[in-house]
Amino acid sequence: MILFLFKKTLWVSAFGLILLGYAVLVEPAQLKIRHVEFVSNKYGGSDVRIALVTDIHINGLHVPPRRVLKIVDAVNAQNPDIVLLPGDFISGHEKAERRSPKFNENIALGLFHLQDLSAPAFATIGNHDAWWQASRVTAHLEDADVMVLENMAVMVRDFCIVGLSDFMTAAPDRSAYDSCPSDAPPLVFTHSPDAWESFRNDTVLAFAGHTHGGQVNLPIVGRRVNAISLGREHSYGFSKVGGVDMFVSAGVGTSMLPIRFRAPPEIVIITLRARE
Repeated sequence: MILFLFKKTLWVSAFGLILLGYAVLVEPAQLKIRHVEFVSNKYGGSDVRIALVTDIHINGLHVPPRRVLKIVDAVNAQNPDIVLLPGDFISGHEKAERRSPKFNENIALGLFHLQDLSAPAFATIGNHDAWWQASRVTAHLEDADVMVLENMAVMVRDFCIVGLSDFMTAAPDRSAYDSCPSDAPPLVFTHSPDAWESFRNDTVLAFAGHTHGGQVNLPIVGRRVNAISLGREHSYGFSKVGGVDMFVSAGVGTSMLPIRFRAPPEIVIITLRARE
């Protein structure tokens, strides 16, 4: 009996180590391309392909600056009309002045690689970006020809893109919608779904990240770690909050623990269509 229990313990331990190795070494290094479609009554224009890339966390264990080049190549290969980058470009929680010069150089290099995006790109600032230095992230993004929309809106084709500030480290402001023409359907993006109270009811679709898709998605238990005050149903994919349709991506990098399990890194290509 003792020998049986000992062997069983060894098998369970070995299986646990295999799963841990997969979660640390294999899944975080993947990059899935997820294609989804959203048909809306609030939108009457031609089809729009939107690339959503969030939570890159540059200079984390799995995202050295050179990986940003691979992410950009993967996005360009999908030929999107626009690219939305809802924040958390930075890995870690410390301020820039407390980081090593090499770390800060890697951040600058990784963000600079975004200049190779072939479609117009727009960004908001995430909580990790604010903890590092929001103004510095903004400057690097603008140098890479990425437009930062912090409580601002801009017209693209026949729709209005609204960028809301981060819920945790700033103050999302619904007045950002005010510069949208009355006949331009708004698309809103922000780092965290917790900014939902600033979504206007006429929003065609809201985009967010921050949750990492739970980062660890256990069978039965589900996406327990979602880093937001909303329920688990808003941790990943499509949901509706405050009467507005929202899509939340699992993003690319990791935070806190360098692991992913059944929540692989992803680039999401969302095709927006008008309902006939």
